[in-house]
Amino acid sequence: MKEHLKCNILSFDWPENKPTFYFTLNDIEGSHRIHSSKLSENILKAFPKVNPKETEYIYTTFDTPSTNGIPIQIAMFGQELSIYKQYLKNKVKRHFLNKGYVTDKNFVGDTQVWIPGKNNNNPHYQLHYKFSLKIQFAQVTEYPELVVSYDGTSKILKKSVAEIEDTTLIKKTIIGTKIYNYQIKIDTPEKEDFYNSINFNEAYPIFNLNLARALNIPLEAPSRENRYKRYLTILNAFKNRELITSEFKQIIPIYDDEFIDVPLNRINHIKQELGTLEYGNKNTGKVPKFDLPNFKPYRRPPNPNIKIFFIHHQSHQATIKLLYNHLKNGTGSNFIGIENFLNLKIEVASHHFIEYKNLSNPIPEIEEKLGTLTFDDNVQYAAFFISPVSKYTQDPEEKIIYYRVKELLLNENIVSQVIDHNDLHKNINKYQWHLNNISLALHAKLGGVPWKLAVTSQKELVIGVGAFTNRDENRRYIASAFSFQNNGLFSRFEYFTNNESKLLAGSICNAIRNFTSVAEADKVVIHFYKEMRYEELQPIIQGMNALNLNVPLYILNINKTDSEDIFAYDLNWDGNLMPKSGTYIRIGYNKYLLFNNARYDSNNKYPASEGYHFPIKINISSPDKNALEDNEVILKLLTQVYQFSRLYWKSMRQQNVPVTIKYPEMLAQIAPRFNATPNDTSNNKLWFL
Repeated sequence: MKEHLKCNILSFDWPENKPTFYFTLNDIEGSHRIHSSKLSENILKAFPKVNPKETEYIYTTFDTPSTNGIPIQIAMFGQELSIYKQYLKNKVKRHFLNKGYVTDKNFVGDTQVWIPGKNNNNPHYQLHYKFSLKIQFAQVTEYPELVVSYDGTSKILKKSVAEIEDTTLIKKTIIGTKIYNYQIKIDTPEKEDFYNSINFNEAYPIFNLNLARALNIPLEAPSRENRYKRYLTILNAFKNRELITSEFKQIIPIYDDEFIDVPLNRINHIKQELGTLEYGNKNTGKVPKFDLPNFKPYRRPPNPNIKIFFIHHQSHQATIKLLYNHLKNGTGSNFIGIENFLNLKIEVASHHFIEYKNLSNPIPEIEEKLGTLTFDDNVQYAAFFISPVSKYTQDPEEKIIYYRVKELLLNENIVSQVIDHNDLHKNINKYQWHLNNISLALHAKLGGVPWKLAVTSQKELVIGVGAFTNRDENRRYIASAFSFQNNGLFSRFEYFTNNESKLLAGSICNAIRNFTSVAEADKVVIHFYKEMRYEELQPIIQGMNALNLNVPLYILNINKTDSEDIFAYDLNWDGNLMPKSGTYIRIGYNKYLLFNNARYDSNNKYPASEGYHFPIKINISSPDKNALEDNEVILKLLTQVYQFSRLYWKSMRQQNVPVTIKYPEMLAQIAPRFNATPNDTSNNKLWFL
């Protein structure tokens, strides 16, 4: 059945006439700041003494006449179109504030509205559904567009700040319809005045995990239902209740009450054979879950001598015996034993087992016993750490156990696999899919290659840079430069902190030098977790020039679209909504949505266990003139992202984010927690999987 793609955009009409806005040089009551970058020649003519390089802002009351305000007709293009957008955003914000809703900005500055849930029976909090409204012009259609996205939920506690004993646990609070950062530094008179005006009995904290633990608020298990169905149901309910009304249409003149069909000239597809994977003995397939047990890995680890041992609490012995039996002999109908599954010889290093007694802090015992062991240099060891701490824990002290054990073992050149004992004990008799994933990750950590891309023709170097943001600390840890060959095989990584852009650029240039010393490159491609700044890009260009490397450089900014953005859905897939894998949609100038999932046909028996991935958003740029003029180049770059999303070796399930972004993000989550930077002997292993 032919696809029918729609996306979460409502088109609206251009204004019939050029609106007249009123501008002043002074900040008067009811005025709004207009940044100098939005000042057109038309506006500058009205203010001949204004120098945009010296004057940061002028002010406007928009279409409300003001004393001494200069009236100017606003054109619907260029900088003045940006001012019109600001006008509409302000009216939308005022509309929802007047309705009594909490209103905020999302992380890209668009209006976010919090709608309280109808069911208010929870004794601890009031659930709010969050929606973002983004105004853009002729990006997907020929008209102004309102992108309506669902950003998930937030919970506002029913206890006020006055009732919270430990205020250090409070992050953000709701005061009326405004969100306030409780921990903000009070470093200006304005902030001090606002802080002193707060009535703590009328300020309510927003739920966070630390606060929930302190107040004994139970956590909900994440939903595993089809995300497209849930997302669209909630989105349509908000649209029909809040946007398709005569009152809202006075602000945004929506002309069709339904989300738009994606224009056919914006849709294309990557050939499915380009997602084909190669396994052992040149066997090929697309779905590792079914292929790997039959075809075996593409390449074994380089060391033929592999031994495993266990680190566990003394009370875990019975569970360990069952786990080892499953590993050796297989379990269920889908795990055939680790040696048969990986086509490897694996021995047990029985003399290296470490048993600890202290459940709450096993680190001292593990460190002491590890120091007494002798390891054979001719053997590659792998340790299974049976952790007393849940892998879902949010307690920083408990997380340290995970990171510290990883580091202790890595210092001995031992890769590790952490297994949550509670989960293991609970599911030991239905652990087959866990063991498939554990075996897969272990194979990759040992230096093996479970599978690679089967179809590659370009001689190119791909470098991935990612980051991890710790929400509890509100701090970003960046990341690493990963280099990959064009067939998807991993080379090495380097780890850096957030402010070491010159070192990052140097690492990228080293990767380019190493690649081009043995092969000629058609192009250099960098997958970056955000928009690359000039100061990050410039040293890379200088390094390429120093190498006399006259090939184009492409930068792909790759983002997840879980919320606060455009997504699309297919009405012609039996209500399941997810577009086919390899579908891509142009949503702006060199901006694309790309769908990476395991839906390769219209089969209605799609296994829900494969997940319903949202698309990723890709913005392509290049410092080289005319580098993006060829549509074939764009297709090849998108295909490359599509292919690299098939090389995730931690799980048998298809991922939507390419490993060029995913792997650096995983490393950036772990490495900053180590006492020291991972050593050079480990930067060519995927030990962090």
